[in-house]
Amino acid sequence: MIVSYYKGDSLLHRLNPLAKLAAVFAACTLLFLMGSLLLAAAALAAVLAIAFLTGTQRVLRVMRTKFAGFLGLWLILANAIFTPGGKVLLTIPLYLFHITITDLGLATGIIMAIRFLTIFLVSALFVSTTEPAALVYSLMRRGLPYRYGFMLVVMLRFAPVFEREMKTVSNAQKMRGLEIDKHGVKKLYRSLRFTLVPLIVSALSKVESLVMSMEGRAFGYQPVRTFTFEDRYKLRDKALIFISLATIVLVLAGKAIGWQWSHGPMF
Repeated sequence: MIVSYYKGDSLLHRLNPLAKLAAVFAACTLLFLMGSLLLAAAALAAVLAIAFLTGTQRVLRVMRTKFAGFLGLWLILANAIFTPGGKVLLTIPLYLFHITITDLGLATGIIMAIRFLTIFLVSALFVSTTEPAALVYSLMRRGLPYRYGFMLVVMLRFAPVFEREMKTVSNAQKMRGLEIDKHGVKKLYRSLRFTLVPLIVSALSKVESLVMSMEGRAFGYQPVRTFTFEDRYKLRDKALIFISLATIVLVLAGKAIGWQWSHGPMF
């Protein structure tokens, strides 16, 4: 897994999960409303500064992944080619048509790539500093039915387990001489057949054990459950929630009355 939760004592670790969730929602909303390259770059710089100042800069490794680089480059090229309007910078003649790259399309593509990387980093900061169980328990204490909350906990708990088992099954098949890493339709079918079937069998056995354990503990007998840990909100958590919600309301109200975030793709 590229990003996962790790224990720490940074400021982001100490914040309430719902307060961080509200901040992530506000950040993503603002990023999609920004139409300026300078504002998008400033948002990316702010996220990087938060990562360094809070001691969570290890999540910046997501910037070095092939997926992030490929998707960012694809966004730039796609917008540069297919966005109409603007000054023509380059024309590539082809056999049946011509590819025209304009300054407007290039600037739009760069904005989209920066927006994607910023959202990627914000999400990585949230995941790496928020314990999944604490987030689910906070949601359940705020009204989420505990049956759905338990479903989320089980999903988050079993994800790394199945990841390890998939590696174990893959290594076992390779030890037996099965070529399951080669390309092609037949190789893909062979890989799915000899990898997914053992995983499905393992998952069914774990589900059966989990169901028996839940029935033995009378899961779902009471409509309301109790909690061992108390979910407290400090002043910084309340301030972060208020600022996040107020920012969203202010920006949406500004959009409704015609405020302009920028005068063009560059400014």
